[in-house]
Amino acid sequence: MIERLALKHFERGRQFELQDRLDEAIAAYEKACALEPATADCFLALGRIQAGRGQFQAALELLDHAASRSEDPQIREWRAYVFGRLRRYEEALADYRAVVDEGDPSVRVNLGRMLLALGRYDEAEAALERADDPAGTQLLRALPRYREFEGARLDDMRTTRYLFGRTLLLGTLGDGGLRPSGHRYLMLSARHVGLTMRRLVMLAEAEARPFEAVAGDGAHHGPVARAAAELLGVPQLARPDDVEPGCRLLLCSAVAEGSAVGGLEERWRRAGAEVLHFALGYVPAGDPDEREPALLGFAGRCAVWWYRLEDYSRLVQDRSVEGGPWPGFRVGPPAIDPNVERVAGQIVDSARQAHTDPAGEAILTWYRRHAQTRARAWFDRSTEEDA
Repeated sequence: MIERLALKHFERGRQFELQDRLDEAIAAYEKACALEPATADCFLALGRIQAGRGQFQAALELLDHAASRSEDPQIREWRAYVFGRLRRYEEALADYRAVVDEGDPSVRVNLGRMLLALGRYDEAEAALERADDPAGTQLLRALPRYREFEGARLDDMRTTRYLFGRTLLLGTLGDGGLRPSGHRYLMLSARHVGLTMRRLVMLAEAEARPFEAVAGDGAHHGPVARAAAELLGVPQLARPDDVEPGCRLLLCSAVAEGSAVGGLEERWRRAGAEVLHFALGYVPAGDPDEREPALLGFAGRCAVWWYRLEDYSRLVQDRSVEGGPWPGFRVGPPAIDPNVERVAGQIVDSARQAHTDPAGEAILTWYRRHAQTRARAWFDRSTEEDA
């Protein structure tokens, strides 16, 4: 009788879940679990949902109940995932090892992730080499950089971009606005932009001024290029026809979209320039990869004050707005300041006012310890050619 009643609640929960009525699904699954049936289905179903909601301790208790009732590999996979999120890596590793040859192909990749988290890099390499999965290939490519982080946490934005995009991220380590946050977007104010540009200059000075010219045009990107040219003391090129073959060029963007980066860079490379791409902000199209600009100020949805076209960059506080994606705000009209010289002057002024920036030196020190960025390779190549 109990088993039949538990099954009835479980089936109701499954139907609710299929309809995305999760609160009702949870209530039904909880009723099934409360009857403590001999089968594992309701415990696994409720554990999955709780894990998806970030309730990892509750999920673990449910998955333990499921594992005591069934040898289903899916239970061990989910429990391993939860152990991993709780940073209980050894226990996650044990569960992944138990099902690595009978579970989903992604299990071997997750096994590699746990070994990486534990700093067991040779074992991780062996596991990932057997993983027939693009995610495994990505982790293998990042393995030389993982080896630099023994005993250190690997879950901040700067480290993630370094591992998988080999990107140098200038806008981290505090300073009140450039630290990655959970906000839906970040308006890059004059102060943000000034600090980022100041850090760019610090980087150039540390590398004996390797840039020979800068580029970037239009009302969006042009002010950044003009400001960079003045701050770095190099000429600004107006079009690819002006490029000398082999010119070491800093391509400047304001906010670069993930899908458009290749087009921004390609026309300058076709002209014969060696391009290092710098963007104040970058809106990713997905996970970090080497197609994004090599130098970033901020990674995430963002906008600059002189060029606001996206809906999220035009929010105006309005308490009367109750629904939609931005309660309490309405979307204002597009705003563009076409006066490139004026905006560039504001950027330069802000950068020159950023006399003290302890975080900037800390950032450069961090990247001296972790030198496998595309920017470092570009600088090193420039140094070798100069020698």
